[in-house]
Amino acid sequence: MTHALFFGSSAPFTWNGFWWLFSAGLGFLYVWPLLLVTLALVANLVAALIFRWPFQNGLWKKDYWLAFLNFLLIPATTAIGVLGSIDPSPVAHAKPSESLVWTNNGLFIVSVALGILWVYRMKRLRWFAFGFMLIQLWILAAVGFVAGMALSGDWL
Repeated sequence: MTHALFFGSSAPFTWNGFWWLFSAGLGFLYVWPLLLVTLALVANLVAALIFRWPFQNGLWKKDYWLAFLNFLLIPATTAIGVLGSIDPSPVAHAKPSESLVWTNNGLFIVSVALGILWVYRMKRLRWFAFGFMLIQLWILAAVGFVAGMALSGDWL
C-alpha cells in the first residue's frame, strides 16, 4: 500500500518499506558482537530496577511517564529512512535529500538532549533513567544507521 506522502524525496512512504527498514534496524541489536552491548544494557536496567523499584509510592512522579515518549523517535527515524530511500543500484543514483539527512541526524541529537533532561529530572531514580535512556539511544542508533544507509543508497 503506497501513500502519496512526499517530503522532498523520490520515494513514497510504504508500510512494507517501513516494517522492512524497522526490522533491519532492530536486527543490529542481536548480531554478534553488538549483542553483547544489548545484553549489557538490559542487565544494567534490570540491576537498576532491582536496586530501587521506581514505581514505589513517592518515587515515581506523574510527569516521568513522558520519558517514554522518547521511543517515538525510533519510528520517526525509520519513516524518514523510508521517505528518503534511494535505489542502491550499481549505476549512479540520486543525491540524498539534505533535509532528510539533517532531520535523521537531528532526531538523534534531540533524543540525546531529552535523555540528559530526563536523567537530570528523575531525582532518586537516575540509575534507572540512565539505563532506560541508554537502551532507547542504542535502539535509535541501530535504526538510525539503517535509515542512514537507506537515505544514502550505500548499503553494507
